[in-house]
Amino acid sequence: MKRIYTALVLTLIPTFLLQAKEASPVFTTTPSTQVSVNGPTTFTYSQPNSLQTFERIQKYRFTDVTPQFWAYNSITKMTKEGFMSGYKNGTFKPNDPLSREEAASLFSKMIGEPPSIMLASSFTDITSDRWSSLAIESVARANIISGYGDKTYRPEQYMSRQEFAVVADKYLHYQGYRTEDPTALDNIHFSDQKFIAPWAQSSVRELALFGFINYSNTGLFNPEKYVTRSEAAEITYRMLYSKAAETLQATISQQQMEETARNLIKKTFGESYDFHNRGAMFWRDGNLVISFTSPNDVKAITAETAYIQDKHFLDNHIITTGSYSLGDFDTLQTDAAFLYRQLEPSGTILGVTPTPNVDGLIVTVDTVKPATLTAFTKKFGKKIQLKTNS
Repeated sequence: MKRIYTALVLTLIPTFLLQAKEASPVFTTTPSTQVSVNGPTTFTYSQPNSLQTFERIQKYRFTDVTPQFWAYNSITKMTKEGFMSGYKNGTFKPNDPLSREEAASLFSKMIGEPPSIMLASSFTDITSDRWSSLAIESVARANIISGYGDKTYRPEQYMSRQEFAVVADKYLHYQGYRTEDPTALDNIHFSDQKFIAPWAQSSVRELALFGFINYSNTGLFNPEKYVTRSEAAEITYRMLYSKAAETLQATISQQQMEETARNLIKKTFGESYDFHNRGAMFWRDGNLVISFTSPNDVKAITAETAYIQDKHFLDNHIITTGSYSLGDFDTLQTDAAFLYRQLEPSGTILGVTPTPNVDGLIVTVDTVKPATLTAFTKKFGKKIQLKTNS
């Protein structure tokens, strides 16, 4: 059954980042002092280590990144969480270009700790004593940042905006995301889209679609311009902490459950099983519904779930018997869309979902006239339930 996709409003989460108060004076007294009061009774108190507190706060405050700076929140959060760092002189250098080894360090921390030991590098220009060697090896193994044909990594080379977009998109797919509707990317067009390299086109569009990079069809992307440290902080901040990131993580979780279900069906019935014409799979109220037209198939796959160890899948799926398969729903949805377009030329279908008993479709539209309802009842009976959100 073709899926109905609706636009997601992707907004950044409200800023809640730490803003340090003015540091209290630094005391040089000893950490612990004993005081005797009117006799032998001894009281012990501890002096807070104000110097350490001051240094900890200063670690996320940079002389060249004021609260008014456009990427202040993202830089503060990404450095506070340890994904990026500033320099010993108290600066972040937000407008400096990002090098390939700095990008490796950033993304290796995002995917987890890099290997603690490197026996041999994959690149001829990376030695084990280089500060970024483990990070470079980590992202290379994860296929997030690759080297060049001559087996070099070129760590000090700056990274372009389109190169960083490809790396960021590879990170999303490393996390488990699968592009659901490639045609949705066709709607993204920067004014300089034709200058974006073919190998970066889908990555740039995908990041724009999610809201991880700013997008306007009249705006420039500047694909060959170097990505700055502040731009890298902002993009990865959105990928980790924005509302769009939460939505994407939910999508990844759903995709992983669907993949588990497909593997379960394959294991139960074999490669030749025609699930498209014998069952249906869809989401309802946060649960993955797996429906079969045959009660015997329901019995067989229910027995097979006893061997599933994925608790999240077990807690969030429903196996049931239904009258219609995906093939049936495809035909029914096409016929319903055709009739609705004829009767409501200015109307829009907002969503399509199977009925609770999987014996028809609920078609949600933005407008419907009484005559349209009558025509649908005459043609489809109870197979189609036409309704509005109001």
